[in-house]
Amino acid sequence: MARNIGADGRTVYRAVITQTNRVGQQWTEREGPYSKLGAARARVTFWRNYWARHDGTAEGHVEQAHTVWAPVGEAADPIAAARAAGLREAADAIEAQLRAEGYTLDCVCESCTPCLLRDYPTMFRARADAIHPATEEQEQ
Repeated sequence: MARNIGADGRTVYRAVITQTNRVGQQWTEREGPYSKLGAARARVTFWRNYWARHDGTAEGHVEQAHTVWAPVGEAADPIAAARAAGLREAADAIEAQLRAEGYTLDCVCESCTPCLLRDYPTMFRARADAIHPATEEQEQ
């Protein structure tokens, strides 16, 4: 079955479950990726319930990852998400500082501090999206 999970660079989740059967054999499995945090949590719950009914145990947790895509044969940038996040944080910080200092961002004189700086947050966010797509609000 084809799925579209993490194809746009958003956070993906997987369940990591350590299972112990009735004779004491223990192993760890990873299930996913899932596009929703709740789906990965549900897999941990499923295995806890399954082994409770079958004289075993299961414990687990959920891990997250940020997908980084590259054409086959080309190296992916493993820190693309971090670089993009840094640019978005810088954009937010510039806007917050201008507002904290009492500047409005709707001036058009092209020579005051807000006019000189107001386009940087937009440029930073556009560059961040080019590096690694913006994440949507994730399910908690």
